Amino acid sequence: MPPPPHGILRAAAACGALLLAAGCASSADTAGPGGSAGDIQAALSEGGELTLWTWSTKFEGAVAAFEEEYPGVDVEIVNAGQSADQYTALQNAISSGENIPDLAMVEYFALPQLALSEQLESVDDWGLDSLEGEFTPSSWQQMTYGGATYGLPNNTGPLVMIYNREVFEAAGAEPPATWDEFAEAAELIREDSGARIMSIDPGDAGGLDSLIWQGGGRPFRVDGESVTVDFSDEGTRRVTGYWSDLRERDLVSSQPGWTDEWWRALGDGSLATWVTGAWALGNISNTLTDNDGDFRVAPAPVWDEGDPQNAENGGSGFSVIRGGEDTALAMGFLEWFSTHEAAVAAQVEAGSFPAQTAVLEDPEYVSAEYPYFGGQQANEVLTAASGGVAEGWQYLPYQVYANSVFGDSVGPEIDGPGSIQSGVDAWGEDLRSYGADQGFAVD
Repeated sequence: MPPPPHGILRAAAACGALLLAAGCASSADTAGPGGSAGDIQAALSEGGELTLWTWSTKFEGAVAAFEEEYPGVDVEIVNAGQSADQYTALQNAISSGENIPDLAMVEYFALPQLALSEQLESVDDWGLDSLEGEFTPSSWQQMTYGGATYGLPNNTGPLVMIYNREVFEAAGAEPPATWDEFAEAAELIREDSGARIMSIDPGDAGGLDSLIWQGGGRPFRVDGESVTVDFSDEGTRRVTGYWSDLRERDLVSSQPGWTDEWWRALGDGSLATWVTGAWALGNISNTLTDNDGDFRVAPAPVWDEGDPQNAENGGSGFSVIRGGEDTALAMGFLEWFSTHEAAVAAQVEAGSFPAQTAVLEDPEYVSAEYPYFGGQQANEVLTAASGGVAEGWQYLPYQVYANSVFGDSVGPEIDGPGSIQSGVDAWGEDLRSYGADQGFAVD
């Protein structure tokens, strides 16, 4: 997975008309009739050209494997911008009816908004909903909206903790199993070396969302055109209070993630952990090459050891775009790319953490050793983390907008340090107002 987006453009969330009216759609507004497995196979046999939008570099091998299997199909990979920049470009292409890609990578948090504005084709119309059992339940659920499935899952981000073994050992701290133990380890590490155990990014809505999800909070509820935004539940307040306390005691920092300074802090031990999605193992090993052997992977701390609950941080699937040149061919590629052994193997080799259950249950995959992490069989941790994801989390049908304004209200309270609860309450007020302006019945 790429780094979490910051400063997401509000333009990606609105197009001058109510989202409920699907004002972003073009002349392709009316959904096609779909097709059968025979139609898909005929399109693959006939061949043609496809354009695939993704900012990730982890899919070249899988595309090459597909083209070897179907030499009559040429797939062009295009980087149209990362995350929100791609979604803005996609909206513009569909609105103009020009340069519409056939397929695009879509992060789970963005899928409801893109589906609602009728930018994506439902795979149900082509029989691909029969593939549900091949993917983890949480990833499949995140590719659905309003009772329809708008693509196939690709990768997931169950929370794990990457920690600096040397920093912990020097401080006499053990990898924490619970958040109480995490706070205790933070004190030991701060006293020993002056390091902080972690950084809370004041611009990363997804980071805080995943912690709230894991803590039992469910601030977003969507039922058709009815939306609830409520950060007052017990789980949310527990999480915001915990991190406000650690910030108040200067045990965690508020460095923005993915900056050179942040990477240096991880590399030199000034930050002792990174609680993040499973996809991050490849990012840290490819970036902090001088730290070979320094890090290990552990389960993310939980609130209750007797009832461990996990969450997702990041993850994405691929969707067929409404108005593309050849929907049947695109569906054929999507199915092969998402389920064929050669395609999935190429993606795993490139560092993707898969949503496909066959891989997660493969003993060879689970027992693979990671030289960068001291020979640890890290996939044991990752697959267990994936299996423990709690149910019930929902994203808003305007989550792209929500993420874009997170830093305006919550960011200053994290950076302050201040009351993170006050920040999310203010964020909620903004989101309720915005949702009502877009035509939702907001509570």
